[in-house]
Amino acid sequence: MNKILLTGVATALAGLSMPAAAQTAPTINYVSNETAQPVPQDEQPKSGELPICKPKQETNCINSWEANKTGNRPINYWPGRSASEIDEPLPLNEPKN
Repeated sequence: MNKILLTGVATALAGLSMPAAAQTAPTINYVSNETAQPVPQDEQPKSGELPICKPKQETNCINSWEANKTGNRPINYWPGRSASEIDEPLPLNEPKN
């Protein structure tokens, strides 16, 4: 019993006498390189005049309101939820409550 107690005390003292550098974890430096996703040839940016966007088209086109002030006019505020959750038309400017 005394041997076990003495061994435990000796181990504890040895742990306390270790240098601080040996007791701390190494510094990890996480590094990542920039990556670029390739764009298919037909979706690369075009030069010159952009066509007006068709339904479900998101690239290489211009919003019809920006082009010639027709179609859906963008609102000037965030309505608090996504358009897919809103059934009623929204006012152009944020309503004052």
